[in-house]
Formats: sequence, C-alpha cells, structure tokens
Amino acid sequence: MSFAAYKMMQWSTGIDNCAAGFLTHSRAESVSLQADDLDAEWSSRPSRVGPLPNLVVTAANVLEVYTVRIQEDQPTKATDPRRGTLLDGIEGASLELVCHYRLHGNVETMAVLSIGGGDASRKRDSIILTFADAKISVLEYDDSIHGLRTSSLHCFEGPEWLHLKRGREQFARGPVVKVDPQGRCGGALVYDLQMIILKATQAGSGLVGDDDALGFSGAVAARVESSYMINLRDLDMRHVKDFTFVHGYIEPVMVILHERELTWAGRVSWKHHTCMISALSISTTLKQHPLIWSAANLPHDAYKLLAVPSPIGGVLVIGANTVHYHSQSASCSLALNSYAVSPDNSQEILRSSFNVELDSANATWLLSDVALLSTKTGELLLLTLVYDGRFDYVDVGIDSTPSELIPWGRNLILHHGN
Repeated sequence: MSFAAYKMMQWSTGIDNCAAGFLTHSRAESVSLQADDLDAEWSSRPSRVGPLPNLVVTAANVLEVYTVRIQEDQPTKATDPRRGTLLDGIEGASLELVCHYRLHGNVETMAVLSIGGGDASRKRDSIILTFADAKISVLEYDDSIHGLRTSSLHCFEGPEWLHLKRGREQFARGPVVKVDPQGRCGGALVYDLQMIILKATQAGSGLVGDDDALGFSGAVAARVESSYMINLRDLDMRHVKDFTFVHGYIEPVMVILHERELTWAGRVSWKHHTCMISALSISTTLKQHPLIWSAANLPHDAYKLLAVPSPIGGVLVIGANTVHYHSQSASCSLALNSYAVSPDNSQEILRSSFNVELDSANATWLLSDVALLSTKTGELLLLTLVYDGRFDYVDVGIDSTPSELIPWGRNLILHHGN
C-alpha cells in the first residue's frame, strides 16, 4: 500500500471571498453587545444600532465566521476628536471569531442564502460554498455544536456528468455562485456554460424534521431543497462572463452577461460592441426559464454585473471604460474616459467629469441608489443613480469620495486613508 503525505507549511493570509449573513443569530435577536459595562441609566436607553450580520471570509481552504461587536458612545464620556466622527452613536467596533475551519479544498466562490423576512425575522441564513470542478456545499450554524454543519451537498462530477465538460479537462475559472435577493433560489455556473439552479426551501416546512431544523433559539435556517441544470448552450449563449439575480420580480430573474462573438485587440476598431445581457425568469417549480428581456451592443470589455436594489431595480453593467444601466423599461450609459465610444459612433453618451478606468474593479451598495466602487489603483468612487420615481427614467453619475469616512449601511463606516 502507498500513502501520500501532505503538510501545509504556510497558510493563506489573503482573503479570497467575503460575505455578510445572519448565521449565528437572526435579525430579531440582539447581538450588538457593548465592549464596556455602562451605568444603568445609559444601558436602559434604547440602542440606535440595528441588527448586524456575521462576517464570513475564506482564504484558500480556510473558512472563518466572525461576529461584529459594537461599542456605543456614552454621553458622559469625552470623545477624542482625533478618533474621527461618530456615526449613529457608534464609538467603535470589533470582530470576534466564532468558528474557524480548514477545509479539504480551496473555496472558489461563496454566497449567503437568505430567506428574508425583515428586521423582525427569526430566520437565519446559510452559506453556499463552491469547489472545483463542480462541487457545492450548503452550510448552516448549529447551536448544539456551536459551529457549522452541512445541510446539503451537490456534486456534478464523475462518469455520469462527464459529457458536461465536452472533452475539456481544465477551465479558465472555477464555479461561480450567486443567490436571489429574496432567497428563493441560487445559481452556480460550472464548466463555463452549465447553470445549476439551487431551489431553496424553508427548513422545518415538512422536508426536514422540526427537531433537526430548529436550534435552541428556535431559529430556522435557509436550506436547498433540490437542484437541476440548465445548459446555456441551448439558449444560444457561448461565452458567459457574469450573471446575477435582480430585484423586484415575482419570480427569480437571472441576468446573464455573455458575448456572442469574441473579439480581440486587432479587431476592436470594427468589432467593438460584442456583449449583451439576457434576463431569464426562473421557475423552479416548472423548471422553465423563458427570456423576458435583453439588451445588446454592450462593449467587449464589459465584465461585471451589479444588481440595483429596489425600488429602482435593474442591473449595472461595469466595463473598463463605461458603466451601463439596463432594466426592462429604461437604459442609460456613462463614459468614464476618452476610450469609451457609442455603439454606432454617432450617439452622444454622458461623460464623467474625470477620467478613470474600472477594469478589475469591485463594487457594493451603500444605499439603494449609491454604490461604492474600488479601482485597481486603490481609488474609491461613488456611483449615483438619479431616479425620479418613473420606471422609464434613470440616470447615472460617478464622483470621487468626498471624505475619508464613508457610511457603511446604517451603522458602520469605512475609513479610507493612511
């Protein structure tokens, strides 16, 4: 017999994926514990800090879950002006490690499956992890063991799934997972053109026992009921770049950014706008996915989709030189530098007041109409959607951050500086 010996000498120190979700507690449970003991008069005052989710990070094969601890400001305590401005009564915040795991494989992508319910909800979220080549794991927090446990596993490898590779042994990227904002389903893109739909269900709804679904706190965690696959090649999609789920629809709607015909540097002068987006309405019950709307003539360098929160809805298409907004009833574009051109070279598009490149940029939402973008050079930009309440008018603008302190949600701030 032969055995393989493997020892990790240097564990990863860089973060590959991060997400926020209510794993160890629900939105209705109060976890904003203060770091210092306060007097009875101050502790009896209602807290202005809303429910805070857990922070989940992955670094290669390391998975960690943190709890955010908030220290609220005291009215009798003098504040050092050099520490910066308080936001919503918060004096400080810290991270407390809940659990730490070393997995038997590198995490490719991660998403949080939430079943919503508002701030009064007692429902908890779950974590969806993907591993190469097509393995998916759904995890939830178990109060009885004070750690994570696996609620379901989904594997699309082996001889019965070999035809999905179409003769290939390696792919440029691993599986990518995204979830519906309302937690009705999730999607995982594997083998470049195979979309796995993960139908979500509420634990304790009859598919699992009540004792297995409920912890000591009586909270219910989101779970995956079943999964099935959509071959995007059958939908005339050849080169998928990104996908996301959008807000504001009765059924889950998946928007896919894909390129019908590839182009290259020597061909850009006459074959530039080769990308398009397609919106599919996902019926997890009937396993149908009709096309409800689409938008073509997007630049070849478009690479990222960002779903716009309600009430605006729609999706932002981020490219190296442009930002596009599209929905079922409105669309607009913003040029970021002189390299941006309109599809027909005649239509004028709105241009920003300064030049910037957004290739390899990351983005997240601060408000329903304000997004924060970080560029490859470390710049932070604020992108604003101008919405007047009509579904046929949306405009977009971009500007540099006005100060070092950026509001993060309702309660926290992001400090950018030396």
